[in-house]
Amino acid sequence: MKAEPEKIIDLMFDNKRQYQIPVYQRDYDWKSDNCKELFVDVIQAYKKEKTHFFGTIVQVQQDEENSIKRFLIVDGQQRMTSVYLLLKALYDLDNGSNEDKLEKLLYNFSGAKTFSIDEKNKLKLKPIKSDNVQFVKLMTNDLDGIDKSSNIYLNYAYFKKLISEHLNEDIEISNILKGLEYLQIVMISLKEEAGDEPQVVFERINSTGEDLTLSDLIRNYVLMTDKNQDELFEKYWTVIAKNIGDKEKMSDFFITFLHYKTQESININNAYSVFKKIIESKSISNEEILKEFVRFSRYYEVLIKSVGEDNPLNIFNPILSGFRDLKQSTIFPFLFALFNDYENEVIDKICLQNSLSIFLNYTLRRAITGVPTNSFRGLYLTLYKRIFETKNKENYLESIYRFLANLKKTKDAVPSDNVLLDSLMNSNIYKDRKTASYILSLLENSNYKEKVILTNITIEHIMPQNKTDEWRAMIGENYDFVYDKYLHTLGNLTLTGFNSELSDKSYAKKRDFINYNTKFVILNEEFRSHSMWNEGSITSRAKRLGQRLVEILELPDIIKNSYVIDNSMNKFSLLDRGSHSGSKPINLVILGETITISSWKELLSETLNFLYNEYESIILENLAKEKFKLSLYRIYLTFDSTELRNPRKIENSNIYYETNLSANNILSFIRAVLDKYDIPHSDVMFYTKEDLSEVELIDNECAIG
Repeated sequence: MKAEPEKIIDLMFDNKRQYQIPVYQRDYDWKSDNCKELFVDVIQAYKKEKTHFFGTIVQVQQDEENSIKRFLIVDGQQRMTSVYLLLKALYDLDNGSNEDKLEKLLYNFSGAKTFSIDEKNKLKLKPIKSDNVQFVKLMTNDLDGIDKSSNIYLNYAYFKKLISEHLNEDIEISNILKGLEYLQIVMISLKEEAGDEPQVVFERINSTGEDLTLSDLIRNYVLMTDKNQDELFEKYWTVIAKNIGDKEKMSDFFITFLHYKTQESININNAYSVFKKIIESKSISNEEILKEFVRFSRYYEVLIKSVGEDNPLNIFNPILSGFRDLKQSTIFPFLFALFNDYENEVIDKICLQNSLSIFLNYTLRRAITGVPTNSFRGLYLTLYKRIFETKNKENYLESIYRFLANLKKTKDAVPSDNVLLDSLMNSNIYKDRKTASYILSLLENSNYKEKVILTNITIEHIMPQNKTDEWRAMIGENYDFVYDKYLHTLGNLTLTGFNSELSDKSYAKKRDFINYNTKFVILNEEFRSHSMWNEGSITSRAKRLGQRLVEILELPDIIKNSYVIDNSMNKFSLLDRGSHSGSKPINLVILGETITISSWKELLSETLNFLYNEYESIILENLAKEKFKLSLYRIYLTFDSTELRNPRKIENSNIYYETNLSANNILSFIRAVLDKYDIPHSDVMFYTKEDLSEVELIDNECAIG
């Protein structure tokens, strides 16, 4: 690697050379402010006759082709492209006195100022493909065919404007060229055969991360390090970009992909390092990872937008639109896994459709009942593994239903029909507008095969948000109570395209206007019969709509029946502190995972095994290293089995734990470990049956061990 200060204008004077912007680079995206800053620097450099540092450019020399020296610009394309646009603007405004100098800066010549070099090699700059099309049109004066919304054209036109303004202030073209001669760069030249790694140098130069997105870094990694970068870019990266469409969504896609791959918490700060670790540890080729990106970008595409027939997942658009409307993206890594199973023919269309439906149902129920959606993140991150890792996928849908049923006494429980109906009748659903709009549209569309189009429709409060004397007179002396309790509840909300027309009008005027102008039948049924709008009207409408929504969101029997009390078993969570002598544990439910057990020792074993193998093993390892104790002297977790009375080993570890404990001490032990994991005690429950015949020989434990 060689780094030397150079004048950027000297690089451009060198004949038979071409600077190429590699395909992995971003589009040219300088804005007018950047261009103005460059132009002001050039003018000031001329006036002060003083060198101005213009930054660093990193180049990699390539093989010569047709006597043209070729250089890849690893870093600095924005500055270099802008200088060329400024030179072209100067050339087009010049009166001929600087023509020879400007042509030598812009073009390659095969002889004494002849343009006989082919078009491919004539220009000294070759931007990436999307920009190069516009750049060539500009340099060949095809202004009728150029895209005038492109940054190439916009910045060229802006430079012409700046130049023209200064030409009227005793500044000449030659003066601006003189100012360009004062621009100095540090040129870093890399040679791959000498061991220089362009990707590593590029990362270090851009380590501040001010300009590069996660998508930029990943694209550069998988293309910069490959000899076939042009082919890979065209074959794979352009497809990924087309599938996702929105540049702002590209980084979100990669974070979702990494969540799916690792089932670990990934954010914008650690995503790139996690990505490199995956690639380097598994020796995945660039083409292999790009193929995978293409596949999963199709999954992401159907999750963020309605897609056409070219995406085979388009048949699930009607269900997936619900996740989009509710802006629920934390489920995406889990849905990636479901889509992958579908495309690998592990499950069929009906199974995937039912799987998507139950999770949309679950998402909406939780949104209505006010459960914060941020709690979804931890659930969905490991959900697929927790449902299917040790279970037969032949019972795919049943496994999902049973898992959700077993969440009943955890923070992630599926809200029951009773809880759902109560929330619909009494809760403020308007505080979450996207959920409220979705509920109302779902209700209205539930009666039609052809869905009502709800574009440009807003939520309307029947009893208005602004208090008025007219409404106070109609509702009566309890107006303030009715207003405070029911204003934002389901019973008082509808949809309309005439929000401004309805505003704070009286109920009679609103009713007549709605009946005459809107076609919403389900939502507005009461307006055909109610002459007044009061507490009774609101609650009766809320009950009707609420019961209808409960029917729409019908739960599978497995989940519904989980709410039926089984009198043959006693159910406890670790929050319960009563005595359990004379009872036998039957089932353990930990974070939604149901495990059949037959003794208290097994309850302890399965809990520790689950925490070590399914969650962070390091926590139990640290506790063992510290010789974890509950009492002053007695050790409960250790790496040395001789320190325990009745040791047993955690599966897949070298950690031993004490099992010579009473039922209540086992539960205390588990509670203490859960605290180290920051897992609420309510997330672990167990079922017991009376078993007076079973007597466990447990050594009585005292406070000092």
